[in-house]
Amino acid sequence: MNADDPRRSDVTELARLLPAPPERKLPSGREHTLKEHLMSELHLAASPPAGRPATRRRCTPAIIIAAAGAALAAAIVLTALPANTSGASPAAARLLAKIAAAAARQPSPHVRNSQFSYVKVWVSNLVCDGGSGNNCVLGKPQKSQIWQSASNLCITGLLRENGGRDIPLKFSSNYLHCPDRGGVHDPTYRFLQSLPTDPHALLSLIEREMQGQLPRPEEAFTTIGDLLGAAIAPPRVSAALYRAAALIPGVTVVPDATDAIGRHGVAVAYTFRGIRTEWIFSKLTYRYLGNRDVYIATGASAGASAVLLHAFVDHAGQLPG
Repeated sequence: MNADDPRRSDVTELARLLPAPPERKLPSGREHTLKEHLMSELHLAASPPAGRPATRRRCTPAIIIAAAGAALAAAIVLTALPANTSGASPAAARLLAKIAAAAARQPSPHVRNSQFSYVKVWVSNLVCDGGSGNNCVLGKPQKSQIWQSASNLCITGLLRENGGRDIPLKFSSNYLHCPDRGGVHDPTYRFLQSLPTDPHALLSLIEREMQGQLPRPEEAFTTIGDLLGAAIAPPRVSAALYRAAALIPGVTVVPDATDAIGRHGVAVAYTFRGIRTEWIFSKLTYRYLGNRDVYIATGASAGASAVLLHAFVDHAGQLPG
């Protein structure tokens, strides 16, 4: 799916999932996206073309965690970053190589078109007194479970949040050509299977899809984070995504980082406009644990997630095992 492909979700009921950042208006494209299909880490500050829905989307609740950080970034006029082709720091490149090797060793699941991907995640967002933007603290983690078709965006998925009622997740048929396996913005497992496993080719594809939005390094890091933390990618594709991340200039290592439920790990990170986004991994197994956004000036967390389970099930609402 290219950047002009008009694909959007119609789930306006998910507007209630929006975090409550400090009285700053979110970019129109990102706000629309998060309301309509659950998940957007909200780093996009550019509005969509007039009369067209936004195409950028984060595909899982791990995505919701950066709303406050995005609100801060959106308040600043974006400018192009200086060109830098050096790639990640040496320490980050070594760490990502180990993470990629661990990902490549995972068994490749046999997935039927009729199945659903299942993600269980805990998410912590900023909570501010009276919406004033003052006295903000990180709220208690909330559990979300998401089911999405493994092969076709036209099939209705499901959200179950914090033990509440089930909410259908459905893309508008106005923007789909059914059946539709999705794209970089809205991936199904079948789409992820089709991605190139050469990291240079994969990074080029991602940069082409995001052309004209945020500066390439930030948008590439954000997009890869979407695909790794939220969706379920085949092992070879996951490994290629980590290796592609090692090609992004400005990626660094955080020796100790904590996810939304307090698990410690090592992180690879990218800093943009005063906010550091971290992907957190087990120091022993290099398994993905979750992510966190941190305000550099204060060291305070703008949000965090913890991914507990990825799996495939036979129908929406079914629990693994």
